[in-house]
Amino acid sequence: MNLTFFFPYPHVSGIPVLFANLTNYLLKDNKHEINIIDYKNGALIRSCKPNSKLNFIEFRDFENCIIDFETHLIIQAGLPYKLRQELKISDKVKILQWAAHESNLVPYLSRFNFILKFQHSSLIIHKIFKLIRNRTYTILSKWVSKMIDRGSIVFMTHEIYNNTARYLFLDNTHSVTYLPNFSFGENDFSERAILHKSKKIHQELDLSWVGRIADFKIHILNYSISKLSNYAAKTQTKIKFHIIGSGESEKLLKLDCQNQFFEIIKVGTLEKDEVDKYLEKNIDAMFSMGTSALDGARLGLPVVLLDQSNTEIEEGYIFKFLFDSKGFDLGHPVSNSDFEIGNDTLETIIRDLILDYRSLSKRTLDYYYENHSIETVSLKLLNLLNNNSYSFQEIDKSILNPGLLRKIYLFYIKEIKKTYY
Repeated sequence: MNLTFFFPYPHVSGIPVLFANLTNYLLKDNKHEINIIDYKNGALIRSCKPNSKLNFIEFRDFENCIIDFETHLIIQAGLPYKLRQELKISDKVKILQWAAHESNLVPYLSRFNFILKFQHSSLIIHKIFKLIRNRTYTILSKWVSKMIDRGSIVFMTHEIYNNTARYLFLDNTHSVTYLPNFSFGENDFSERAILHKSKKIHQELDLSWVGRIADFKIHILNYSISKLSNYAAKTQTKIKFHIIGSGESEKLLKLDCQNQFFEIIKVGTLEKDEVDKYLEKNIDAMFSMGTSALDGARLGLPVVLLDQSNTEIEEGYIFKFLFDSKGFDLGHPVSNSDFEIGNDTLETIIRDLILDYRSLSKRTLDYYYENHSIETVSLKLLNLLNNNSYSFQEIDKSILNPGLLRKIYLFYIKEIKKTYY
């Protein structure tokens, strides 16, 4: 099969890593030919390993990039008028759009963050925006609905689909296809390591956070630290909490929660293979979100899945294991349903870790292999591509043309800034 991954971007981020890991894995069996469309030194091509069946197509701002050969084009989902205008796609190309972010398919007034926050702060504001651009919304909703029903737009999580349906006012009759995120690494599950951890956990718990310490992560991290500290002191349970990672919100970390029974260990940033080794050697269970949660699950470590918030977490947050999550969720923006005053979920989780560690490890590993291993996800991707027949020529031309605000933005990018990034 001939596949083409498109994501021209200079900086390391989630999508280039996602596409590169899939590329490197799929090229192992020598059955596929893969094309990468990226900047000359873009993050995606930099992350791909050299291979005779890997072809690089250089993407240049404001120059036509012609795809006129038979291939399956895999792109991050987006509204048609936001597709890079340099792309010239023939009817030989079949397109699969992968929605990996909640805003991928949501129309917005501007790229400026303060306007985005204002627009998305209330569904009422969004409804007003819809009234202003009613014809465009109607066409977009029909197009997205058609693509979903044909399996040509797939979603990473149920939460991403729900957000799309909410803002595009889709009905609930669609058969949605999910293509979850995955973890991939050189180190895998070690039964011997898990057996050792199940024995030592009765004397001391080694827990960890892995990930960037960003503005939308710091509040749930601090809440978890505070709750674990209180639990340790109350029950006289020795807990060490290892923080692996760094970031712009690191200075806001609650480091004053340490006591006789609770210790915080700041590890700092580690390379991926070093993270795996550190987790296997030192950590019993993880408190994490996103692909970091999957990295722990791949090693058989029980994972407590945390959610995102840009504000302090209120009392009553419900802690849960990764295998109890729904819709391939790896952490979502907190809502009222994530809280229950007086719940004892953290106490229950710690007790279960101590009393039933090996069983929790197995449930975590089973959940990972069934839903989030690279073997499972890549096989599902290939099956989707085999059944996908959507071509660029089928897109309604009226939603390919950018609106006035986007035209102004594109003019600024081309004529004044003279570069996208």
